[in-house]
Amino acid sequence: MYTINGNVFILLGVICYLLVRIILIGMKNKKGVNWWKELISFLFAIYIGMVIAVTLFPIPIDFSTSIEHIRLSINVIPFVSIIKDIGKIGIAYDGDVLFMIGIIVRNVGGNILLLMPLGFLAPIIWGTFKKLKNTILLGLVISISIELLQLMESLFSSWGRITDIDDVICNVIGSIVGYWIYKITLMLASKFNFRVLNKTNSKGMELTEK
Repeated sequence: MYTINGNVFILLGVICYLLVRIILIGMKNKKGVNWWKELISFLFAIYIGMVIAVTLFPIPIDFSTSIEHIRLSINVIPFVSIIKDIGKIGIAYDGDVLFMIGIIVRNVGGNILLLMPLGFLAPIIWGTFKKLKNTILLGLVISISIELLQLMESLFSSWGRITDIDDVICNVIGSIVGYWIYKITLMLASKFNFRVLNKTNSKGMELTEK
């Protein structure tokens, strides 16, 4: 079995992104470049690369996977996985309650945290995601895409990738939380007399004092 490492993907992705942006910026009038937007976009690109690296890498290549393994790696019933894990508290891992609770918190919390930056950054970069429903839809599409790609990985490996509807639910919740953090940030900025991210659209963003 062979594996493809995620660190290489992130490095190549960042290099490619920087090269493309440098070329595009070089073709523009530098005075017309919004460096604040460029910084946010760069951070967003790194974030997306990290999401891909965490959820899809390392990519194992093994054509000996059985159909039974694929069947067991799919859950389409909401909250079944979480309820099963809760039922294992005090039983699994030699009855270590705290350890099992830690696993549940890490799994659920990790999936919520995964797309929180998406909910925060997307409205800053693109005006269309200033609407909550659009941000939710973006989070849903990205989460489902991740799960489908993980399912494809299961076809070519014996690794324990799980395609789980619970992950999708937690991911979407995370994007909603991130969106409301964005809204609260704007509210606090207005309260303290700073005009922060008022122009959060594809044409420009600013961070200036009133």
